[in-house]
Formats: sequence, structure tokens, C-alpha cells
Amino acid sequence: MPSARVLATLFLHELLARAAPIPLRSRVSLLAPLLFAIGTALLIASCSGTARTAAPGLPNNFPDHSPDQIRTQVLGNSDSVDAYRARARITVRTPGQDRTVNAVVHHRRADSLFMRFSLFGVEGGRLLLTRDSVFFYDTRRAVLRVGPAQDVQSIFPAPVSSPDFFRNMLGLIAPAPGPNGSVAADSTLYYVSDPTSRTRYTVDPTRWRVVRYERRSTDGRVVQKRLFSNFRRVQGLLLPSRVIFERPSANLRAMVRYQDMTLNPTDLSFALDVPSQVPRRPFAQGR
Repeated sequence: MPSARVLATLFLHELLARAAPIPLRSRVSLLAPLLFAIGTALLIASCSGTARTAAPGLPNNFPDHSPDQIRTQVLGNSDSVDAYRARARITVRTPGQDRTVNAVVHHRRADSLFMRFSLFGVEGGRLLLTRDSVFFYDTRRAVLRVGPAQDVQSIFPAPVSSPDFFRNMLGLIAPAPGPNGSVAADSTLYYVSDPTSRTRYTVDPTRWRVVRYERRSTDGRVVQKRLFSNFRRVQGLLLPSRVIFERPSANLRAMVRYQDMTLNPTDLSFALDVPSQVPRRPFAQGR
């Protein structure tokens, strides 16, 4: 049987063929109600089917993806990124200060993060963070502060000691693998939890990116929160331009707003360039 769209088209052609010649302006005024009625009929016919369809932008299988399928989609081809260089604005809030600085960022997956900080065009310091140590060259006071990597979390609450630190800084984290995780969904998002329900990843399936990470204590308090937003493409890879790390119980918050970024650059430098006469001090004393 012909579809409603085909019948409507044939009817319109037949009507025009049989119509007596009338002025163009009158013809338009007469046809307007008819065209509206036909359009309404086509819309009703197109919506009359019972097949389930996804909302615009959502993948076809939403909300029926498994935890492993979600993880695979989120990871995508992100393993192709081994390093990046960026310019960023970094805002740090601690109980004792609230400060925003500019930063040049060099980060390599395998080992180190380097940042050069400045404010109003004046350099204030250089930071080198390795897997186990932090070095901060305070160029204003001419002192080098050294300590274990965990010390930097007192002002920058990112998971610096985690193997996924690089992914967190880029906004490329994915739900942890495991057969016992659970998945829930609302109209637009997935919520992937670990077996204890203490760790939860909120995944946007229109982008296949984690937009929120939370870890709770045994009594239900949020101890870590990470937010990823303002997505854009960098060399074809979808990345957030704003990354937020929080430790609510300690009133710590750091926001990284990337202004530009280059993936897999070949000329990264991690040199602090500290003069030999500069004294060393414990990192903790400089907080």
C-alpha cells in the first residue's frame, strides 16, 4: 500500500492539474491551508510507528550497553596519545588561599608533568612532578622545594600518584574493568558503579566521555570529585577544555582551563634550569 507521503504528493499533483487558472496570489492563498493540512498528516504518519528510537545524538543501543561496552567506547583510540603541550589557566582554592595563574604545561604519559607558572607576564615558579617526587623552583624567592609526590595534593587535589594521572589531566578516564560493576541510566546519561557502589562514573554517551567521577567513603561522604566539561576536538580527539579536581572534606579545589593544546609533540622539555647555588627546602614548608 502506498505510504501517506506518496498519497499526499499524488493528491496535490492531481488537484493542481484540475484547478482552473487563477491569479498567482490567489492560488498561493488557497493552497496555504491545504499545504498545512498535508504537512500535519505527514507528521502524524511519521510518528505513528511503534518502533523505539533513541533521542537525538544518543547511540542506538542506549540504555542497554554493558559496563565493558561503555568502557570500550570511552577508551576509543585514546591510547594513541603519549604526551601533550598546553597553555592553561589554573585556579586553586585551599582553606588559606584562592589563586589563579597562567601555566605552560608539558605532560608525558610515561613519567613527568612540568608546569611553568606566571601572572601578568611575570614568572613565579616551575614545577616538575614525577611518579614519586615533586620539585618546585620558586623563582621569586630563589629556592627549590622538594618532597614526595603526594605533597602536591595539599594544593592540587589531582590523583598524582595514580597510573591514570595522565588520563585524568586530559579528561580521558574510563570506568574500571570488572565483571561485577553495575550500570544505571536516565534519559541521557549512564552511571557506572563499582561493586561497592563507592565509586561512580557518569558517562555522556553522545560523546562517550566521562563527565563526572565521584568516590565516597564508607559512610557515604564524597571524598573525591572530578568534573570534565567544555568539550572540543584536538587533532581529531574529543577532549574537555575544563577539568576540575575536588576533595570536598579538605575544602580543596583545582580547576584547569586549557586554552590551547598540542598532542604528541616531539620537542617537550622538562628542565627546571635551577642554578646550582639555589638552596633546597622541603616542599611542605612552602605551603
